Amino acid sequence: MVMEPVQITEKVCRSALNRSGIPGMDYCLNPYTGCAHACVYCYACFMKRFTGVEAPWGSFVQVKTNFAERLQEDLRRLRRGGTVMLASVTDAYQPLEAEYGLTRAALELLIGSALKVSILTKSDLVLRDMDLLLRLPGAEVGFTLTVADDNIARYLEPGAPPPSRRLAAMATLVQAGIPTWTFIAPVIPGIGDTPENLEALLEAIVATGTPTVHFDPLNFYPSAVANLHRLLARHFPRSLPAFQEACRDQRAYRAHLQTLATALWPACGLRSDPG
Repeated sequence: MVMEPVQITEKVCRSALNRSGIPGMDYCLNPYTGCAHACVYCYACFMKRFTGVEAPWGSFVQVKTNFAERLQEDLRRLRRGGTVMLASVTDAYQPLEAEYGLTRAALELLIGSALKVSILTKSDLVLRDMDLLLRLPGAEVGFTLTVADDNIARYLEPGAPPPSRRLAAMATLVQAGIPTWTFIAPVIPGIGDTPENLEALLEAIVATGTPTVHFDPLNFYPSAVANLHRLLARHFPRSLPAFQEACRDQRAYRAHLQTLATALWPACGLRSDPG
């Protein structure tokens, strides 16, 4: 799948460390606005209205060039600890990070702070920062996966590293003693919720030594549904009826997924609750 070049612009931000409403996360850091991974199901597309950019979500990235300076100021004013997430509405390790290094700069500043770092990414670029993660007490890295097949993933997440690279990175982090976990999200009806895909994913994850695997059913946001419907109709027409049925009866879809998870997680020897 051929992607168009990503539109890159630079901007300054007024703050870096922001309060988070995500359960278990007190703060979030988003060094970039937009994401070159261009996932067709992206929930963060609501951020586009704050950018002033006319290009489609997934085709542009705004780089917060003063992010490290703002974070340093925010940390000086910090009066309490907690957990900070990298990142909530972008991927802190998308390809531009290799050039700009905003995430690495943020991790360097967080060393010695009162904040625990939790990273969620689709990129093996996180391995670059293993030296810093080992100096951050309690730091953890989660990897998002949707499907086990690299060829299918390139349609769903065309700008992201393939699942095989994420799994290899996960194994490397486990071997280094850095806590890891996996987020199967979203579970896409017709492709992601098949027993074959879930079994393949869980077996590959368990092989890395990662014991914690959560999943998140697809949230049927209109933009995500429309994008996925077009994609399935064009490239995976056999999966379209199952997707359409899930859209019609979302409760049955979630119940079906929970039934699969209840059977598959223990069968794979996973310790955590799948939900």
